Amino acid sequence: MPSVSVRYFVHDVDAAIAFYCTHLGFSEVMHPAPAFAMLARGELRLVLSAPGGGPGGGAAMPDGTLPEPGGWNRFSVQVEDLEATAAALRNAGAHFRNDIVTGVGGKQVLVEDPSGNPVELFEPTRAEARLAPAIDLTPIGRVESPLTGRALAPKQGDEGSPEAWLVFHQEVADALTDLAPGTEILVLTWLHQARRDTLRTHPRDDQSQPERGVFSTRSPDRPNPIGLHRVPVLEVDGLRIKVGHLEAIDGTPVLDVKPVLHP
Repeated sequence: MPSVSVRYFVHDVDAAIAFYCTHLGFSEVMHPAPAFAMLARGELRLVLSAPGGGPGGGAAMPDGTLPEPGGWNRFSVQVEDLEATAAALRNAGAHFRNDIVTGVGGKQVLVEDPSGNPVELFEPTRAEARLAPAIDLTPIGRVESPLTGRALAPKQGDEGSPEAWLVFHQEVADALTDLAPGTEILVLTWLHQARRDTLRTHPRDDQSQPERGVFSTRSPDRPNPIGLHRVPVLEVDGLRIKVGHLEAIDGTPVLDVKPVLHP
């Protein structure tokens, strides 16, 4: 599910849906009204509103001013109690462009930052309009590999993958102290060049095979592109660990390392 939401004002919602979905890899989440739609691409939710469409984000301001493409674009912050949040901001002296309005996806209001930039406070009233809670996932290192792009990487580690180095951050140095050459480890990576909006694929990119859901494949393109690599430790040099047959490309973030448990 997306965890970041941005609203764009557009002259034609249908044309915008076609542009973003056809050319930029977005998918349609909902389009419940002609002047309103929600799209998603990975962590990003793009909310599309037509000026004058309402009630909702496209509605006119109290003085009759209509939002328009360009100057009214803003990011949206999801809140659980819009009335309470807005009241607290008003008490702190914040300036609002409008009063709370209720649209087809939720309630919203525009507050200005100290420089006059608009920020949308949004309380969803439909389940599909709610953002997923953020997960704090911090890389602990990166891969150094002669594989510089996806096109060069074997499909699996045992299909001709080269030796590579795992380069760890100083703050996790103590966690590396008992790793030794000759052992096997499971390396969890974040496949940063993968597509996160892919749900079905041809296994191994073989168009002759029927499409399957990505959860029944090893495709790197998936909603959460976590890589799992079983590799031997070849050498330990401080914060650098050389491993064998790793198919992750150069620069891939490393998330975790676990030992292989042998019976």
